[in-house]
Order: sequence, then C-alpha cells, then structure tokens
Amino acid sequence: MNRATAFFAATFLFIFSSGALHAQSGKPEHNIGLTASVQNNQFDVLLPIWTSNSFVLAPALGMAWTEDGGSDVAAGLAMRFYTSRAALAPYFGVKGGILYASPNSGDGIMDFIFGLAGGGEYFFHEQFSMGVEAQLNIAKSDDNSGRFGAPGRITLNTASAIFATIYF
Repeated sequence: MNRATAFFAATFLFIFSSGALHAQSGKPEHNIGLTASVQNNQFDVLLPIWTSNSFVLAPALGMAWTEDGGSDVAAGLAMRFYTSRAALAPYFGVKGGILYASPNSGDGIMDFIFGLAGGGEYFFHEQFSMGVEAQLNIAKSDDNSGRFGAPGRITLNTASAIFATIYF
C-alpha cells in the first residue's frame, strides 16, 4: 500500500467514525448536505455533517483527469465552528488535505495543505444555503511539484471560496 492509498483510507475512516461518535439528539432535522465549492479553477465536493448545532465536519473531494496527461486528486477535511445557526451563520474553522498528481509518465507528486478559514453561510431555506469563505493556507510541496511555485518548500497564501449546499 503506497502513501496516498494509506492516507486516503485513514482519512475516510476518521471522517465516518467521527460523525458516528459525535451524533447526538437535539440536532436540526437536516444535518447532512452536499456542497459544491468553487475556488479559482478548482471545483470541490464537500459532505458537511452537522454533529451539533455549532460544529460541522466536512470531508472534501476534488479530482481532474486529462487524457494522455494523468489525474489530480484532492482529499481533505474541514472542521467548522459556527457562532450561531440562524439565517446568517458565521463560522471559523480549520482544514487540511492532500493533493496528489499522478501523471501518465513519471512519479506521482503529493502536496499537503493546512489552513484557517472564516466565513458565513446564508440559509435561504433550512435545506439550501450559499456561503463565502476567506482562508489563510500553508502548503508543503513535493520536491517535484510546481503546484505552489516552490518545489519542496513551504508556502503561505490567502484564498477565497464560494459555495452552495443542499441539506438532506
């Protein structure tokens, strides 16, 4: 089992066991959602899981594939702490993940990212929301990665994202 496979397996075991461990009564009726997030030219899918009225675990997955080029997979986990769950729900949180590029020729490249986030989610209805997020990210690039412009180095950057969520 290579590093990427082991990390993906450990991440998803943690995600699904954490949701089960934190489940408790008194949560809102619609506590699992499907989010589409756009950040620059990156499109991710998140699965936000409300574990209480103020805490959300949101596993994330993004991928791209190009014929004769290879694939690029992103997997991560965001934790959000909401200050209120009203129509406008501000939050702050942390997120982390890996970005794995697998070109058709050559070795795979794995980058790691960790970030702080703050934003808000506006609930048009208890089952539909849109939001914005500001981020401060730290990335550690693979020695052969050009993703953050500094192969083998640590970079710091700001970023923003917009998203829409449907809750079930």
